[in-house]
Amino acid sequence: MAMVDLVDRRAPMPAAPMKYRSDGAVDWGQMWDTFCALAQEGGPPHRGSMLWAQEDADVNAPAYAVAVAEVVRGIGEVSGLTAAAATPGWIGVQCQSAAMAAWLAEAVVAENVQARAEGATLFVPVGDYFTLKGEIKNVITAVAKTTHYWGEHVPAEVKQALWLQTTLKEWQQRLRRRFRRNLGVGNTPLQK
Repeated sequence: MAMVDLVDRRAPMPAAPMKYRSDGAVDWGQMWDTFCALAQEGGPPHRGSMLWAQEDADVNAPAYAVAVAEVVRGIGEVSGLTAAAATPGWIGVQCQSAAMAAWLAEAVVAENVQARAEGATLFVPVGDYFTLKGEIKNVITAVAKTTHYWGEHVPAEVKQALWLQTTLKEWQQRLRRRFRRNLGVGNTPLQK
């Protein structure tokens, strides 16, 4: 049996060493030279277990503010995307399209980091217990890895197909809402 056969592809990927700037801040933009294959493509997930959003986080806690600021800064450095605090436990990342946000959300979840998409916004977790070398790095790594693949490896034809699929889904949802509104569904109690 070859050594390659002994590697468990489901095992989480090894952590990249932390790199720091001269001012002591983490240099997120220079942390990785390469990425292994995405988990959804058969590579190892970034984490061994799911990292969940802390929706009951104390948003007034200094530790929460530090975690939010560092995740937002890191996401900007690794992806060029704008991020900001959203609802408790979540950071919203503005994507170029709803298709991109949906694809990234699915890919981030496969890396064992909770995520969701709403329109062109990707939501990733944050919490008041998140540490720099632990959960903060996990979120930033998952975003770095997935946005790299979106930008460098997802063919334009696939992005167009995803855009069309997402656009059709949005139109379908709008039509359903309009249809229900015109029928008065949800405005009055249903009669038996």
